Amino acid sequence: MFLKFLNGMNFIARCKKYGLGLWQCPNFLFLLMGLITVAAMVGTFFVSQRFASEGVTIMSVTLVVAFIMTLGSFVIRGVEKVAEANILKTEFISIISHQLCSPLAAIKWNMEVIESERDPERVLSDKQRTFLTNIKKSNEQMLKMVTDLLEVARVDQGKAIFEKKKLDLGDIVEESVADLRIAAAEKNIEIVLKIEPVSKKVCVDERKMRVVIDNLIGNAIKYSNEGAKVEVGLKEEGKKIIFSVQDWGVGIPRYQHSKIFEKFFRSKNESRYRTEGVGIGLYLAREIVKYFGGDVWFESEAGKGSTFYFSLPVA
Repeated sequence: MFLKFLNGMNFIARCKKYGLGLWQCPNFLFLLMGLITVAAMVGTFFVSQRFASEGVTIMSVTLVVAFIMTLGSFVIRGVEKVAEANILKTEFISIISHQLCSPLAAIKWNMEVIESERDPERVLSDKQRTFLTNIKKSNEQMLKMVTDLLEVARVDQGKAIFEKKKLDLGDIVEESVADLRIAAAEKNIEIVLKIEPVSKKVCVDERKMRVVIDNLIGNAIKYSNEGAKVEVGLKEEGKKIIFSVQDWGVGIPRYQHSKIFEKFFRSKNESRYRTEGVGIGLYLAREIVKYFGGDVWFESEAGKGSTFYFSLPVA
């Protein structure tokens, strides 16, 4: 605990980490303000004891307060710069995502045209079929990544559009699993459905919930070893519907648990296993579930796998 406190006091390293000068770094400025406040309290006491004149005491206190307010203005400017940088980053992601969507969609459309208009009598070689399959797969991955980035930008800007309807969450889960069985089959992974009878519906946006479920199950497949198993569950508990997906893959180190839902965070396991993605799937899943009044959590241990859950209130 004490070591963590000392690391937190290392404001120079923290300021360098975020590329801020000392007079723009809130960590340093807050520490300085605290020290000055304490010094001002002690100084005021001694001044009031030494000088009987109220004017001297008032002048001393006024000077200290003015200095603290000046430091406060530096803090405000630093925070404003961080906020501006965050806004610019979100706008940049939104613009880039929009620009990438059109060419990627065009590639997909042209691939579909080529396949539909291809002469059936002209048989493709194994090499040509492999190339076409790889192009389609890469295009789909890029489209999903760009769509998720665009969705993140909309969520951050408060511009995401949600169409709430009363739906059976079990139907959405089954549709998602059916679509992901192909990806699972490529790694010889079995998806086991454990859906208990659920009598009540949830009020959600079907497309947004597909994003959540696809991301969670997709991650379980991605981080599982070949020939493994992934369990997808759904049950009703009181006034909540609880979804779960469990894998026995690489797991998440305990020291990274607090960061797993951060935007653009990628754990060391991801780098080691060279998995695709930019680290926004879990962040997006949590934000969508929170919008519908639910919660997302997980249990994980490095080398033993992970279980991710989310709950939604019944309609």
